[in-house]
Amino acid sequence: MKNAILGMIILFGSFFGFSQSTQESSTTFFGQCMVEVQNQEEMKTLENQLRLNPYVKTVRLDYTTQRAFILTKNIESLNEVDFTSWFSQYSSKVRCIQIGVYGVDTIATFPFENCTK
Repeated sequence: MKNAILGMIILFGSFFGFSQSTQESSTTFFGQCMVEVQNQEEMKTLENQLRLNPYVKTVRLDYTTQRAFILTKNIESLNEVDFTSWFSQYSSKVRCIQIGVYGVDTIATFPFENCTK
């Protein structure tokens, strides 16, 4: 009986530890940028493509300001190279990238200042 109880305690403890480590790795990142797409239909196509990305939780593209804002899911880190690649054929039109941890880092307001790239 003691072995059964000890086994259940160990099993519960390992499950709790696993679920806790899973929660710790669920950091949400944000990425925002300017994307120079002049055609509103192309912008809608791009937004739909980004929604299909398994790492994208939320995507907002604003045709008027040409601003993109993305929140991530199921990802351990985010860098400019990966973020830019999500824009596929429009990658060369991405500039003024800002990446950070959502809820921790300050999100730059539009219009982006001191943006040189």
